[in-house]
Amino acid sequence: MPHVKRFSFIVLMSVVLWGCSKEKAQETTARAGEAVGRVVNKVQDQFDIAGGRDERPDPAVLEKERANAQWRQLKSIQEARARQVAVQQQSTATMATATTVPMPAPAAPAVSGTFIQEKKFSEKLKGTQFAQIDSLPIHVPIDGDVSGPSVLRAQVLLDRLNYSVGIVDGRWGKNSGISALFFQRENGLEPTGNLDEATFRQLMAKGGGAPTLLQYTVTADDLKGPFTKIPDDVYEKEKLSCLCYESLEEALSERFHTTADFLELANPGVSIKSLQAGQAIAVPDVRTAHPDGTNDVKKIIISVKGDYLNGLDAAGNVIFHAPTTLGSKYDPSPDETLKIVATAHMPKFHYQPTLFHEVPDSDPEAHLQPGPNSPVGVVWMALSKEHFGIHGTAFPDSIGYASSHGCVRLSNWDAEDLSHRVDKGTLVAFVDTKH
Repeated sequence: MPHVKRFSFIVLMSVVLWGCSKEKAQETTARAGEAVGRVVNKVQDQFDIAGGRDERPDPAVLEKERANAQWRQLKSIQEARARQVAVQQQSTATMATATTVPMPAPAAPAVSGTFIQEKKFSEKLKGTQFAQIDSLPIHVPIDGDVSGPSVLRAQVLLDRLNYSVGIVDGRWGKNSGISALFFQRENGLEPTGNLDEATFRQLMAKGGGAPTLLQYTVTADDLKGPFTKIPDDVYEKEKLSCLCYESLEEALSERFHTTADFLELANPGVSIKSLQAGQAIAVPDVRTAHPDGTNDVKKIIISVKGDYLNGLDAAGNVIFHAPTTLGSKYDPSPDETLKIVATAHMPKFHYQPTLFHEVPDSDPEAHLQPGPNSPVGVVWMALSKEHFGIHGTAFPDSIGYASSHGCVRLSNWDAEDLSHRVDKGTLVAFVDTKH
């Protein structure tokens, strides 16, 4: 289970965080009466988080949105492409005035691998010999709703380089395309969102020589859990001591940024549900958790219509990208800019019926314990606008593809990473708004 962030300072006052509701604005208060001088080791003892309900996504909606290519027409995407064209033109003009000798085109990175150019992508993920995946030919270009070992390799490399695609499952789509586009822009390539040979070579060169899949050995601690069956009813959830993972396969899936279905596919003949200590399985070799206190993300850009988040460094470069999902009722003002005001790891959750138009106000409130299956996931980053924050989710497969009652949702692993790279006061700006 994700670690709980620890503080070394003395808390001098209690802190107020706000919930995620879009239907009604109602301020909630933090737990009062914190003893002055108490050393706080666990953030969940400090905060009382309120927000939107978590709902299981509709598979049909997810399928439709995965293949939705309207993101290509977004203002922010057009600006990203125009910026790169301008940079290339300026570079060409500078070289032309500096010398009359034609400059050779930059050589593609020297990486090993055989590339197959196709008019129609022919790979299939099912039947892949995953043990030999890194020796298989790479099929390009990759675009649209396609799947295969080349897609899986690209997704792992993007994730490893902090261009998250959300779920790593060997299937391309909207999240992967937008991630590839920003990787291309930051690396001097034409930002199309289509994965061509030049982009793949750059990914391989920058992603190091690590394999696409690694062998992970299940431990006795993995098997201990705790694991808890999570009911849909909020009042049944309130009875639980922890909104923990439901199973070992769910815990392993989140650790390696994938799904239980993919783990089964990558390990033919192995029952992920029946794993034993000492047993080894193939898992995506994704990035490791970012160290705490880095604080290298100085500004966050969130695309409302594009369902993505970019973390920028002090020079304006994208150093972290992730798909996100915004609440269906959240409609920030054009170019609205907020700030991160506080961060809570493993927060408790305060359910308030008055915040939801479809729930009778007379229904009782509920207080839920922390856990990765909390409606706000493993971390909450409160924003300077009442009732809004950036947080995790219990349903990572919905990220980028389905709206919700939440605020700005990320997968738990992306939310956790981002929380270690921001600080109080980090700017959060919204683009591609509905106005």
